[in-house]
Amino acid sequence: MRPRSLGSGKLDPMRTAAFVAALLAFGMPLASLAETAKPAKAKPPAKVAKPTAESRLATLIAAASRGEGDAQFQLARAYRDGTDTKVDTRAALAWFELAAVNGHVQAAIEAAKAHQNGHGVKADPGAAGQWWYHAAVLGDTAARDLWLSQLLSGKITSLGGDRGLEWITEKAQGGNLKAIMILAEALENGTGIAPSMAAAESWYRLAIQLHGDTEAEFRLGRMELSRPAAWRVPSDEEWVRKEADRKGLPYGAVWFTAKPATNDDKVFYQLRPGIVEGGRRLDIAARRGHAEAQYTLGMALTGGIELPLDMVAGIIWLEAAAAQGHPEAMMALAGYAAKGQGFFAKDPVRAYVMYDLAATSGEEGASAAREAVAKSLTQRQINRAKLLIQEFRDSQGL
Repeated sequence: MRPRSLGSGKLDPMRTAAFVAALLAFGMPLASLAETAKPAKAKPPAKVAKPTAESRLATLIAAASRGEGDAQFQLARAYRDGTDTKVDTRAALAWFELAAVNGHVQAAIEAAKAHQNGHGVKADPGAAGQWWYHAAVLGDTAARDLWLSQLLSGKITSLGGDRGLEWITEKAQGGNLKAIMILAEALENGTGIAPSMAAAESWYRLAIQLHGDTEAEFRLGRMELSRPAAWRVPSDEEWVRKEADRKGLPYGAVWFTAKPATNDDKVFYQLRPGIVEGGRRLDIAARRGHAEAQYTLGMALTGGIELPLDMVAGIIWLEAAAAQGHPEAMMALAGYAAKGQGFFAKDPVRAYVMYDLAATSGEEGASAAREAVAKSLTQRQINRAKLLIQEFRDSQGL
């Protein structure tokens, strides 16, 4: 689900805060007036009574309830600091949030601090990030810098909205690697912004060109390898323009995103646009030790769909990923070993080892598969498998 822009002023968390604050607003004046409803003694007309703490608070509550942003902010401070009333961090946060929704920048900052430090609510970096973003949209440059630093450090993950997209794009255009990767990932997955595969690829390419980034190499390779196939029907094309006009056929190659439905005996040609470049980039990342690239490349080679079938090379890359503790690579290797695919023969001991290690990593179905393999093993083979498992764990410092 795409997060909604905090800059629009129509925000679900903020509406909730406003609703809570409104409830407090309509409840607290009555309570306050009830406490001060005792009959007052008659005073000489010449003397004017000084405002009491209760009356000052009641006046502030009344102004805040009318929607006066500054009064809401002052009331929040009163509840936070215990001025003329008892300390109530929950009420303070509700009024800070309501004042922030009404455009009070300092209130947005205080709301962010409260969520960040757990004052009046459980600490929540994500919610704090939303209020830092709102303060930045209201014009506070320090809040903007803080929001950007938290986004770049991974403490918050949402781009916030259109303004956030502008700010992170500015950083990315300046060559900041983290900004480039955050922006590219958001464009690839459509998190917070409309997805754009072409734009994501361009940013990943920039990360590779400027920084030689291995993660960008892997992600770009994965994207290129997953490009959809296209089909051609050469008999329906004409490469001589005059003949094309005479026959009523298209001039040059025509590619289809789906295989044309026809009963004629026509020859179809299929093209996978990213097969070469995607495989090359995954190979680069895999050789640099990127476990996910090793797994992706291994599965593509053993599957024989995204890349030409090569069981030997695929098994090697899956073993490399498994050696780094990649649980899905372990599961794949175990399955191939149990069936004897990519190996000289069935290897139930290897399958038992891989299933056991995958189970330890929490991979679903690994325990049941291990027990199924164990039924075909002798006690000597099980002992051998357990020794290999322990050797692997020792090598990983587990």
